[in-house]
Amino acid sequence: MTHVYIFNLIQALVCLYALTMGGWPERATAVILLFASVATIVLRFDPSTSFHSVETLELVIDLTLMFGLMAIALLANRFWPLWLAALHLLAVGIHGVKGLDPMLVPWMYAAAGGKLAYPMLLLLAAGVMRHRWRLARYGSDPDWTLPWRDIR
Repeated sequence: MTHVYIFNLIQALVCLYALTMGGWPERATAVILLFASVATIVLRFDPSTSFHSVETLELVIDLTLMFGLMAIALLANRFWPLWLAALHLLAVGIHGVKGLDPMLVPWMYAAAGGKLAYPMLLLLAAGVMRHRWRLARYGSDPDWTLPWRDIR
């Protein structure tokens, strides 16, 4: 259980960093990651029954997060959100693996998605650092590439 507290602390620090020092894509990513994390914490966890079949509510949270990350990846004037969305797509795919193979060991199902969250946080932190670097070097860093602005 200690690993959950450590992850929550790391996530809180990275998201606080993104909210205070990042541009709008970094802030939006931090907000949706925090909402997904809080929603997951609110879910009932019973070691005797959890992760023995597809966790439907967790899947709904992961799909909602996936759509949010995809929207940021499509609209942000950044490259890192594409990688973050791709990593989370793997986490969503783990639910599909459990659906196809109900004999998948519950702890493996639970751990597989959680392990992907660490590189996602690393990407967010790197995105904030790169944003700060571009601001220092160029004086500005456009947040969004809006496709409908260039329609003639």
